[in-house]
Amino acid sequence: MTLLLDVLARVSALTPPTVVIPPLVGASPASLNLFVATVGGPGTGKGLASAAAGILVPDIRGAVTTQPASGEGLAAIYANRVPVPEGEGGHKGETRIHCVTPRALLRVEEIGTLAGASSRQGSTVTPTLCSAWSGEPLGAFNKQEANRLTVPAHAYRLSMTVGVQPAASNALFGNAGTGLPQRFLWSDTADPDAPDVKPVKPTGDLPCDLTAIPQDPDATTFDAVYQAATIRGSLGYKLTEMRFPSEAYEESDQQRLDVLHGRDGGMLDSHGMQSKAKMAALLALMDGRMDVSVEDWQLAGEIVAESNRVRDRCLELMHSEMQRQKVDYIADSDEARAQAESRKLESAKRRVMTILEENAQGGEIVGYRIRQKCGKYGDMCYRALSELFGDGRIEKVGTDTGSDSSSQWTLAPEYAGL
Repeated sequence: MTLLLDVLARVSALTPPTVVIPPLVGASPASLNLFVATVGGPGTGKGLASAAAGILVPDIRGAVTTQPASGEGLAAIYANRVPVPEGEGGHKGETRIHCVTPRALLRVEEIGTLAGASSRQGSTVTPTLCSAWSGEPLGAFNKQEANRLTVPAHAYRLSMTVGVQPAASNALFGNAGTGLPQRFLWSDTADPDAPDVKPVKPTGDLPCDLTAIPQDPDATTFDAVYQAATIRGSLGYKLTEMRFPSEAYEESDQQRLDVLHGRDGGMLDSHGMQSKAKMAALLALMDGRMDVSVEDWQLAGEIVAESNRVRDRCLELMHSEMQRQKVDYIADSDEARAQAESRKLESAKRRVMTILEENAQGGEIVGYRIRQKCGKYGDMCYRALSELFGDGRIEKVGTDTGSDSSSQWTLAPEYAGL
């Protein structure tokens, strides 16, 4: 399934942002922007499927390929500001927004890269990605017009693939409250059903009619909607809704009713219906159709179900790794504490011996006075006395009181004068 999702990510990238999903969920059309998480440990080939998808679908209509650095940087992929020509009434220094490209394919080799970008103070990467998945406006309305970059809703296409090591997957799951992991379709690099014998390498093109996917509006139209900051109005920018079977609407209505009645799934399943709709639409587009069939819808359901299984398995592996690291940390901490205590006890023994040596001319000395002289090793004094006595290096003098603190102590004869 990994290769299929990487191929569909490229199909998403080359599809014009004007092509949308009808309002199966909610009252507005939905975007075909797609996020894919490829799960696997180091060296398991997370990047191989992406490379193979590039061979199968080489033409993504000039989509920018990069990785997210900041929320503001995402808007800058699509738009910049250019000087207004004086012949068009522009004043010196006046600029206006220009559409650089309507599409981008983000590739994050390891989830740690995305985690690093999102953890910076003031970072808006995570909420911006959540908005982008839904095709919502990007950018911010800065006070200084020269720094203002805004990208209208449904006027850009964004597809993203991310490599995820289970041990580091908290970078996604830790953002469950923002809705980020819910927006991904998950695949596993492991394939227990892979044949033992390497299959023959396929030849020819991908058996799909990707040329049937509609073309983009012209550059002038994109500039007009970017400058207007909306696709509404008489700008010649028209959305084209894909057609879905009645089964899709019925299932969506039932799912929404379940939510209203409190029978919905867990937090991680909150965007399952939108993901299924995206999958079904992209499967149809890959087959050169704007009509989603019942078979597309059913197959999309199987893909989402498998995605959920991979996601849940990844979550289990993450928790297992976190627990292992916790156990190792506790074990390391216990060992470190034991070593530190052992070193302190040896120092306390040396201090006790020194005290008894210095007191050799004065005879025996009571335990609690030794403790007072031990200074920072005082808490180890009586334990040191006990072990030194057991080793035969010191002796008790007079009546054994049964207490190290009230007993009288002196060096054993063989250690006296050393």
